[in-house]
Amino acid sequence: MPFRHQKSCAGASPQACAWLGASVSLLILLCGCTEAERDPGAAMVPTLQPDIIRTLPHDTTAYTQGLLVENGVMYESTGKRGFSSLRAVDLQSGAVLGRHDVPDVFAEGIAVSGNRLVQLTWKSRFAIVYTFPGLESRRSLSYAGEGWGLTHDGTHYLMSNGTDTLYYRNDEFKIEKKVSVAYKNAVLSSINELEYVKGLVYANVWYSSSIFVIDPGKGAVVEEIDCSELVDQAAPRAHDHVLNGIAYDAASGTFYLSGKNWPLVFEVRF
Repeated sequence: MPFRHQKSCAGASPQACAWLGASVSLLILLCGCTEAERDPGAAMVPTLQPDIIRTLPHDTTAYTQGLLVENGVMYESTGKRGFSSLRAVDLQSGAVLGRHDVPDVFAEGIAVSGNRLVQLTWKSRFAIVYTFPGLESRRSLSYAGEGWGLTHDGTHYLMSNGTDTLYYRNDEFKIEKKVSVAYKNAVLSSINELEYVKGLVYANVWYSSSIFVIDPGKGAVVEEIDCSELVDQAAPRAHDHVLNGIAYDAASGTFYLSGKNWPLVFEVRF
C-alpha cells in the first residue's frame, strides 16, 4: 500500500519543510514497495501452452495418482481405498496390459529407480516396493505424514505431501534434504504429482489446471503450463476429477498428461 503523508508544513520553516519532504520520500522508497518490487525476477514466471499431439483413451474408473513412462510402457497408480491399483498401460492404444490391485490402501504417486518401482500411500505411512519391470510386491518403506507425489532424480526420491515442500529421500526413504517452493514470491502449497526431467520438477497442484515447473536448486517456479484446454476437452464430471498425472517419455521427448477419472490421456509438447 503506498505511503501517504497527510500532514502539511504550515507554520514550519523552509528548512524544516525540506527535511520533512526528504524524510517522507525516503520512507516511500523503503516502505512503499511490494515483495515483487523488491525481487522483480521472482514474479516474472512465463506461461506456456501445451501442444496436443494426440489423445489416448483412458479408463474413467482410474482415479489417477501418478504416471510414468519407461521403455515404451506407461505405468499408472490409481487411488481411493478399495479401488487402488498399479497398472501397466499400452502407449499406443491406452489398453491396460497388466494390473496389481492394492484395495486396502489409498495409493498415491510412483517412481522408478533401477530395478524397483515405489508406490506411495496417502495416509498409511508406508510405500510399496515392487520389482521392475515384473511388478511383484517385495517389501515396504515407512515414512511419517502423508504421501502425495513421487519422482526420482537419479540419486534421490523427491516426494511431496500436499504442502509447499519437496522431500529428498534416499533408497531407504530417509529424508536427506527439504526444499520449500515459492511461486511469484508466495508459497506454492498443495504440491501433488511430480515428474523430474533434465534438472527440473514438473508438478501438479491440487485443484489447479496448471503444471508448475520448479527449479529445485532455487526452490522456485520458473514456468507455468496452462492446461485449461486439456481440462475442457476432458470435461470432468465431478469437482475432484482434476488434472493429475505427468509422465515424460525420454524416447520421444514428449509428455503424457491426464487427470482423475478422465476419459483421455494427452500426449503433448510444451
